[in-house]
Amino acid sequence: MNLLRKIMVSAATLLVGASFAGAQNLIDLRITEAMPEGDSLLVDDYGRYEGWIEILNTSQGTVKYGGCYLTDDRNNLKKSIIPSIDRRTSLQPRQVVVFHASGRGEDGTFYAGFRLRRGSDIYLVANDGRTILDSLHIPENLPAGMSISKFSTDNKQLRFGSLAVSVPSPMFQNGKDNEESKSDRMARTDKYGLVLTVVSVTVVFSALAILWFLFWLLFERPAKKKKEAESKPKAAAKAAPAGKAAPAGKATSETAAAIAMALDLDGGGDAYAAIAMALHLYLTESIHDAESFRLTIRRKSSAWDDKSRSFRQLPR
Repeated sequence: MNLLRKIMVSAATLLVGASFAGAQNLIDLRITEAMPEGDSLLVDDYGRYEGWIEILNTSQGTVKYGGCYLTDDRNNLKKSIIPSIDRRTSLQPRQVVVFHASGRGEDGTFYAGFRLRRGSDIYLVANDGRTILDSLHIPENLPAGMSISKFSTDNKQLRFGSLAVSVPSPMFQNGKDNEESKSDRMARTDKYGLVLTVVSVTVVFSALAILWFLFWLLFERPAKKKKEAESKPKAAAKAAPAGKAAPAGKATSETAAAIAMALDLDGGGDAYAAIAMALHLYLTESIHDAESFRLTIRRKSSAWDDKSRSFRQLPR
């Protein structure tokens, strides 16, 4: 039971640690799109059309990015801080957030303290003020009304492999929707689901085998060892093999015969001889049959109980 308890505690610790690490993994944040000047697609809280920066959480856990920095200066990584006191600075899995590059960070949580320029680089810096999480370069020849975007090769895996000029799409993931996903590929290659069935059955039986082994290790094995330990004294208490002396204090059939002869020669008493013979018969199991816990007495006819012998003889 102690081993099972340790396994359960370790598994729970790993799960809690993994969930905590997923909630704080800033390295999963990506700058996926930026636009130097605003357009009618996105208006800020003050009714202005400003440049903007889009950040995506690529992980499967929530990321709290409060306290991080945005900057366009490699030598000044703490140029514009993202306030950590705002509860909205918590990005859900596979969600995006947009920051307005108005040049006035005091306008609110989602405002950067610098304006975007063509030919500049944008950096997302961790809350330690030193670690660059991601960056994006804005081309000098970026056409008006267009944005620079990172595209993923697979919207499900979010592996970014290209940088291209695109039509602005703030608040939406950038990717190639026509890419074949793993599930689509499996549906095409395994039309009847045979591979999925084999994998599922293998996983189930593997889990059952592991559970059986744990049960045997924790319960069956200790019970077997206990049973073997209890059976050893019983085996040692059995009679010694033929030809060897019996343990002290334990009578044998030979001992009973010797006692009978000694009593008969010494006192000549029939009672002693009868007792010794009864002991001899008992030890040699001459009065037992094959049934356990049963004693069978085979009575033989005798003159002692013949009433006809005690009748008075009358003369004829």
